[in-house]
Amino acid sequence: MGRKYQGGITGETISLLDKLINEQTNSTEYAHAMYELGKVFGSILLSSVSNAETVALASTVEDADFLGKGIIDVLENNGKKVLLTVFWNKRFKPNSENNLSVAPILREFHQEGYNKPGVLIVIKSIIANSCVVRTNLTKLIEESNPNEIFIVAPVLLVGAIKNLESEFDKQISDRFSYLYFAEDNEKTKEGMVLPGIGGDVYQRLGFSNQDTKNKFTPRIVKERRAIAIK
Repeated sequence: MGRKYQGGITGETISLLDKLINEQTNSTEYAHAMYELGKVFGSILLSSVSNAETVALASTVEDADFLGKGIIDVLENNGKKVLLTVFWNKRFKPNSENNLSVAPILREFHQEGYNKPGVLIVIKSIIANSCVVRTNLTKLIEESNPNEIFIVAPVLLVGAIKNLESEFDKQISDRFSYLYFAEDNEKTKEGMVLPGIGGDVYQRLGFSNQDTKNKFTPRIVKERRAIAIK
């Protein structure tokens, strides 16, 4: 099992990653560690999106209140307007004889104007086979035409970038920039990355399974819906 950290990573960020893989970390502590990692990403992104007043951010439902909110808080506290999209995906393998996974979108939330900014940030707690990111990114590219696309995840599996880019035309993948802290090179036969983010993110965050998390509405979605109604 090998883990490679990105250059320039701080000891504080490594400690947060270690908290994710610690089996003794409870769901509240786990969520807070994800939020803090989001804040680190937010600080990094600030310099990358310095010329953009408004950016779009797309998250999965399980990441929105934690990793996503950390990024959004930093960007918005520094004068950026962030238009949020949240996707509820159901990931499964339609054919047990191959390793192909699909992740259709069951529900989605969009803030008005989400498809207008030239900068799109797509976040995921971990990217392994890229199936969820590919699905959500494809939908967003169909609906908008961002000039810059930041793909953000605390941990990647070796090969994830190549796999993702193979699904898009080069004129699209050339717009991709990647932000991540660690790259792992091992996974179980069930597809779990080791050490990854400490197992199944749904369970680590307190959801029993995919169906449970897909019935959940993030607090940040409720807040932004309420603002839109006013």
